[in-house]
Amino acid sequence: MNALRIPLIYLRDKQAFRKEGGMLRLIGKPLDFAKDAKKSGCQLIHIIDTDALSGLQNNLDVYDGLTYIINVEVECAPSPVIVMKLLSLKCRVVVPPSADIASMKEKKLLVAKIPAGYGGDADGFHDVILEDADDSAVMRFATLGKRVIIHEKDENKMSGKTKGKIFGIITSS
Repeated sequence: MNALRIPLIYLRDKQAFRKEGGMLRLIGKPLDFAKDAKKSGCQLIHIIDTDALSGLQNNLDVYDGLTYIINVEVECAPSPVIVMKLLSLKCRVVVPPSADIASMKEKKLLVAKIPAGYGGDADGFHDVILEDADDSAVMRFATLGKRVIIHEKDENKMSGKTKGKIFGIITSS
């Protein structure tokens, strides 16, 4: 099975951006991006919400519209209020594995963002995104029954055996 290609966008002030040369460049309305992505066969969009990472909730109405078009996963602060609102909108929510998820009911929508060298097991999370992925980390989390997502920059580091264990690849384009 080929890994799912997952485009990455940034969301700030209800607008979608791409990072180019370390700078955020406006690409337009998130709903327009989602419609175009869906038409091109995309099934999931990875969103880094710069406002929600700061604890702000001003983009929540955008997600309400996006989830009617396509599946989204959102990186945000591990604030229970923001996480619970995103889960209620059926967004996949990306938080650190140290986040308190005990009271959260939508476990299949929780995604742990795993830093390099993390020794824990991401218990309670359905999927994991590996930062600086390598073969051993992919195999370890796949063996634990997690769907593994990596970043495009790490794709060429994976062996043939490991590539078959990767659920998705976050792409910058």
